[in-house]
Amino acid sequence: MTSRPAYVLRHSDHETRRLATQAAFYAEHTDRLLETAGITEGMNVLDVGCGAGDVSIQLARIVGPAGSVVGVDADAGVLGSARRRVAELGLGNVTFRQATLPDVTLDRPVDAVVGRLILMHLPDPAGTIRALSTLVRPGGVITFQDFNTTRIRSVPAMPQLTRCVAVVNDCLRAAGRTLDTGERLYSLFLAAGLAGPGLAVVVPTPEDKESAVVMLGQTLLTALPFAEESGVVAPGDFDPDTLIDRLREELRDTPCAVYLAELVGVWARLPG
Repeated sequence: MTSRPAYVLRHSDHETRRLATQAAFYAEHTDRLLETAGITEGMNVLDVGCGAGDVSIQLARIVGPAGSVVGVDADAGVLGSARRRVAELGLGNVTFRQATLPDVTLDRPVDAVVGRLILMHLPDPAGTIRALSTLVRPGGVITFQDFNTTRIRSVPAMPQLTRCVAVVNDCLRAAGRTLDTGERLYSLFLAAGLAGPGLAVVVPTPEDKESAVVMLGQTLLTALPFAEESGVVAPGDFDPDTLIDRLREELRDTPCAVYLAELVGVWARLPG
């Protein structure tokens, strides 16, 4: 079994809430990429690396009651949150199970495999895509979405925000991740043996810039323990009690546009 590497943005109730905020910024864009990839009503879909279930919930609404969604994640705690959310929403076509990628087994092939923001955390993304494609029926779809995190910015630049983004990216490097997995997706699909993949990119530019900046600051706070332990920053370089307020003040003093991470979607249809 392939072990899952340490998660820089460590799971916690706080991190689950931050991910929900992030998911809200990307929900419309994720829907568009899923539908462009060929996810339609009535499909049976496997959502890998489902986390707290944000994409699983979106998929459930796309496939409708005639379809189904199975979400898998390695973390039992976050799956508990996913199950509670689905129950509260009354979505009877979604189930969850614990599994470590790419070691997923199914009773029957699915119409599609979907993953968002998971390949960047895996040591062999092309091998994972290849293994998961064997779970898809002939003529079915496999599609992944991932970030280009170095593209996060404000124009004009907010220096404190720029540093927060840089430190999170440095943490990902220190953990052995390759940055900007989004722009690598096309090549990863080819390396996995999937010919002629489709490609699209979306870039959220939120009207609610304060919420976006706060979310980015919270990303740094979630990564801060790893940053200090790994030597990316020295203890005390960031004051977690004042960081968000300082970012809000910087935003008030810097009229700017905020560009969140590019979200790249790549998809392929298996031979029929």
